[in-house]
Amino acid sequence: MIHELKNDKLTVKISELGAELKSVCGSDSHEYMWSGDPKYWEDTAPVLFPICGRLLDKRYTVGTKSYEMDIHGFAPKCRFTPTRVEKNALTLTLSASEETKKEYPFDFTLTADFRLDSDTLSVDFTVKNDSEAVMPYMLGWHPGFALPEAGGDIGEFRLALPGVRTLGWHRIQNGCFANPVAEDYAVKNEEYALNEEEIYKYDTMIFVGTGGTTKLYSGREPHSVELSWSENLPYFCVWKEPFSEARFICLEPWSGIPADGVTPENFDTRKMSRLLPGERATYSYKVKFN
Repeated sequence: MIHELKNDKLTVKISELGAELKSVCGSDSHEYMWSGDPKYWEDTAPVLFPICGRLLDKRYTVGTKSYEMDIHGFAPKCRFTPTRVEKNALTLTLSASEETKKEYPFDFTLTADFRLDSDTLSVDFTVKNDSEAVMPYMLGWHPGFALPEAGGDIGEFRLALPGVRTLGWHRIQNGCFANPVAEDYAVKNEEYALNEEEIYKYDTMIFVGTGGTTKLYSGREPHSVELSWSENLPYFCVWKEPFSEARFICLEPWSGIPADGVTPENFDTRKMSRLLPGERATYSYKVKFN
């Protein structure tokens, strides 16, 4: 089922499948989100849980047991339950089930709270550990924003990074995994110009040190998107399918990143977020659509 939040500025559509943001349309009929064209990328804004990125051989261990999990975890494939439905607010909830335990042996509750206020959509993702053991996990958001033809070539779009002159860059290696050691990445004029050649070469640009905010804009396009996120999402990923005709860019704050692609994946020792029994953590995003 698709739920709709609406005011005089925006109409927002959110699917129960994956708690995925499907559309944000302005009062002037401008669509801000990627269309989900399956020819290039069929998603729009998946929620990533309990991992971000890939696991080595799609497998990991907890204790003495081994589990299989595909890229970005199972949350994008799960149907969330609506627990609050209002004109300008929606809460969707996913709880552990026999199916999720085939991939992830923990009891959990993942809640997605969407709130529309004027031209801004706020989203809080809350992870709660309902199990009796320490729960390892990662959380990320993977929204794809449209790059209108009016904005010119993709390279004419910019990501404003106020006050930033140097980023930390976790270079992708072996096509899937991140170098755990960040390199210096120089930023010109406090902005990152979308560089198709660079993004395609490294598959995903993974940055740290953005300051938790950016603005996607082009001098030729009157519309822009401003994105901000909480401090517990230190990694900022920039990705798109390697086709210039695919007019979108994904701007993705994550709590963790893929490992080195060499060491077997052991969630007991891997660097990732952890919650004690009964604990919860909230990850917050705001998107202003101009």
